[in-house]
Amino acid sequence: MKISLIISTYNKPEYLFHCLNSISKLDEFPDEIIVADDGSGKETAELIEKFRQQLSAPLFHVWQEDQGFRLSRSRNNGIIKSSGDYLIFIDDDIILHPDFISDHRRFAKKNCLYCGSRVRLSPEKTSQTIKSGQYHFPFWANGLESRENAIRIPFLHKFISGPKYTHQRMRGCHMAFWKEDLIRINGFDERYKSWGYEDSDAVMRMMHSGVKRINLKWAAICYHMYHPINQKTSNNDVLLFEVIRTKSIRSQIGIDQRN
Repeated sequence: MKISLIISTYNKPEYLFHCLNSISKLDEFPDEIIVADDGSGKETAELIEKFRQQLSAPLFHVWQEDQGFRLSRSRNNGIIKSSGDYLIFIDDDIILHPDFISDHRRFAKKNCLYCGSRVRLSPEKTSQTIKSGQYHFPFWANGLESRENAIRIPFLHKFISGPKYTHQRMRGCHMAFWKEDLIRINGFDERYKSWGYEDSDAVMRMMHSGVKRINLKWAAICYHMYHPINQKTSNNDVLLFEVIRTKSIRSQIGIDQRN
């Protein structure tokens, strides 16, 4: 199984540095790393070029022009560029546990998608981490929110069953799909032009196609650096709930609509 790690970014080089630096400390590397960039400036490109010399896996930078929020299109760029069978999506504000990739490889099964959990770092812990570059976050450490997600007991994961049919508790900052399944549903829907529910949309359409959703608990741990929370928009609600109402499978504007 070939694994592609796809990182979404937009003008957050300070955070992206720590995301990529945590990848350099993994016990097992993905087969390739793709930074899906929604129009960042020169500083991000220069950072990626520096890490290209340091990482033990090919690192690709897939950039599109900044024309406002186009995260779905940027993720589709990553899908198109990828050569992996199994695609893990994270955001640029995520720090990975050393066993992140090996845990994904251990539990990945066909006809399943994976919604991963994350440990939220407090503003103070985030600032401390950025200054120190230390990524060791034991369960009892100060500054951890959603602390239970810092517990790694992989063998217990097999006792977790997938959630019922729901769009809730979907974290776009940590999710994984088989590439063939994403191609079948036409990737992420590019009609989402602002933050919110673009990830839930893809998961719901995937479930409509017969793929089982699994919550990846007690394994593949990652840590979410603090930033202010964006607000969802009502138009995105309309798009998502129409997908749920009609049980749609394929995105209206996705990979197939590329020039």
